[in-house]
Amino acid sequence: MNPILKNAIKQDIKAVDETLSKLIKPESKLSFDVYKQVVESGKRLRPLLVLYSANALGFQKTNDALILGSIIELIHTASLLHDDIIDDAQFRRGRKAANTVFGVKPAVLGGDYLYSLAFNMVLDFDIDIAKVISKAAYMLAEGEIKEIENAFNVYVTQEDYYDVIYKKTATLLEASSVCGALLADKKYKEQFEEYGKNLGFAFQIKDDCLDYRADFKMLGKDMGIDLKEGKITMPVLYAVNEDESLRNEIDLYFKQKDDKLLIWLIETIRKKGLEPSMEKAREFAKKAKDAISFLEDGKYKKYLMAVADYAIEREK
Repeated sequence: MNPILKNAIKQDIKAVDETLSKLIKPESKLSFDVYKQVVESGKRLRPLLVLYSANALGFQKTNDALILGSIIELIHTASLLHDDIIDDAQFRRGRKAANTVFGVKPAVLGGDYLYSLAFNMVLDFDIDIAKVISKAAYMLAEGEIKEIENAFNVYVTQEDYYDVIYKKTATLLEASSVCGALLADKKYKEQFEEYGKNLGFAFQIKDDCLDYRADFKMLGKDMGIDLKEGKITMPVLYAVNEDESLRNEIDLYFKQKDDKLLIWLIETIRKKGLEPSMEKAREFAKKAKDAISFLEDGKYKKYLMAVADYAIEREK
């Protein structure tokens, strides 16, 4: 990313962080500590999408956009707290997961607190905005349930995969860009839906590729975690499509949990599934950019384009 652009986005992230610090003031120190454990070092992608989508359409009330973006970030953070409990995750963004530091009960209640706070604050906005955010929140839960249903199933299809990543990732990015548009000009809702949805697909597919490329120092988590958790992601689907015999090997790993077989599978999936998966991620990023090509040239359009590029260029 262009250094000047990167520095400008850093300033906006700082503004989001300042807004979040004003909103998060629980009576319980434990609730605050749980929140801090998971929220630090976040990308703030969702609040930035609200801000940039609104500003790209000429919206002038920056504080309103920052608050709305922060509300969506609270929902995202709550979902991370609950996801880590469900997955029994040990780390989040290179830090110990909140459930391992404070225990499961505080992490569950910390997530509940953030959800409740977010839905209380969103009532100050237009009903159409509240509907978009509430729908995204329940779809997040549906996506998590679907992922559990699909776990350790070697016959998961690409359609199943897209359904899960739309609900778990794309829907909240879509909601963020749509909410920005709704703040500014409702007639552009569909274009920003398309932008956010495709951005979400690109972002998640890249994430799934990183699981087979990087180590703990890069990602803040061990390599191959997805396969250990029984998740059939895009690189696996492409690898199996090229070599059907891999399906049996993956099924054998799911049953025996053999570390040597896992290492072989990771290397094989890297060779057969990574490049076509990255190509698919690039296709979605291009679709995202095409969706907002109608915008007049300006810095916020440039920022939105840069976010789409970042979705596939990042290494963590």
